[in-house]
Amino acid sequence: MATQGKSVDFSVLEFDNYNDYISSFATVTDHRYLGNDSTIKTIVQLGYRTTKIPYTAEEYVKRVDVALEAIRPKLAHVGLFSDLLAPTNRDPVLLEFKARELLNLNKILSTIVFTSYIHVDGSEISGYIDLDMSWRNCFREAIKHTDWRGVFQGRSRLKPMPHHLSYSNPRYNVVKYTDSDNFQVMHDHHFGLMFMHRGDHKMISVGGQFNIYSRNAKRSMVYSPKFGYVVFYDHFVRKKV
Repeated sequence: MATQGKSVDFSVLEFDNYNDYISSFATVTDHRYLGNDSTIKTIVQLGYRTTKIPYTAEEYVKRVDVALEAIRPKLAHVGLFSDLLAPTNRDPVLLEFKARELLNLNKILSTIVFTSYIHVDGSEISGYIDLDMSWRNCFREAIKHTDWRGVFQGRSRLKPMPHHLSYSNPRYNVVKYTDSDNFQVMHDHHFGLMFMHRGDHKMISVGGQFNIYSRNAKRSMVYSPKFGYVVFYDHFVRKKV
């Protein structure tokens, strides 16, 4: 299957390597009855598990390059909050925010972050935040918004607020859920708290346990002395909101 001109398949950016890409087409039944990874890979490459023939290893590399090139020309966009990050600031969490800002702005990626902090009264406040909406609220100076300029300049930190996707303060028995521009809050009997992307209707599971929805978002945890542990759920958008 040849790479078609300049058409861009951003879905290939979801995977760390070609083996992960091929494995995404395999089914639970394949692993249960075939067992052999080599056999499963051959069946997938022949196109028996999808309506299109998956890319070869060489085509996959080319597709990744094309997708990355489609992103790079937009780096000239002015007004990115992460432009305010000092070159000497190597905070791991801030660097992760910076890496995602343009991708979220261009609706290639839709990221949910989980963060927490200790309030001055000793209560631990935590919540899930629609990163793209948070940036846009700051840009348009909504009544309630995170000061992202201050965050990247080191004057402020990201804190969950009652209007975010979820907000929890156990000390005062406060738990609140709010739909965002990109996600709808869902509660599943088996998988607990989930978020459905409004554009492609993919379900994002945030429980930490592997399940049928785990492939809809790439989960990563990053630590920094200032922000503590921050969890990122990166969903590659199939259909924009």
